[in-house]
Amino acid sequence: MALFQFGMFAAAFTDLRSHSFPLPLTLFSGRKVKMKKYDGIYLVLMLSAFFAGGGMGSVSVIFPAAVLDISFLTVLILAGRQDMRDMKIADQWQLLMLGLAATACLLEPEPLFFSRALGFFCVSAPFLVIALAVPGAIGGGDIKLTAVCGLFLGWKAAVVSAAAGIVLGGAWGLCMLALGKLGRKEHFPMGPFLCMGMAFGIYGGNPVFEWFFHVQ
Repeated sequence: MALFQFGMFAAAFTDLRSHSFPLPLTLFSGRKVKMKKYDGIYLVLMLSAFFAGGGMGSVSVIFPAAVLDISFLTVLILAGRQDMRDMKIADQWQLLMLGLAATACLLEPEPLFFSRALGFFCVSAPFLVIALAVPGAIGGGDIKLTAVCGLFLGWKAAVVSAAAGIVLGGAWGLCMLALGKLGRKEHFPMGPFLCMGMAFGIYGGNPVFEWFFHVQ
């Protein structure tokens, strides 16, 4: 299993290094930047979020939960990478995560199916309402991402993950505005930040929710 997990990470890292694309910082200048300079930073941030969550929750080391979790993290890394490049998340990543979520529903007793079903809607539905009310505020890929991630994580972890992603994205946006790198009416991809939040939420979402709201 350890060899399988290493292979998944290696495949993700190799795929990241093989592309050139405009990062969020340069999307609005039109300047292309080789991913070689930044792929390590993005991968380190994703893994840091994942391990930070693992430090707060119960890390699964048994089959099939561990394989599902590592596979889910790998797809998150690749989906976030594409959003950085194209400002969209392809349906192939959504379908892969949906397949992993469906498999988890069948093979893992926790979270309960009701929690997973609620997780599918608890973030994606408000995002959809915002997208309809304010065209362009939230992309369709982000809505689908939060839906399938909620199905995998359950509603508590989905809420924490989305909140973390929004805070990270908002902080980055404010920094870029302050530095003059981003205009007030310019858009940047939220997907990478949501993916970081979801990476944290795999193990850290439920413990943080229960700590914050003092519930079990």
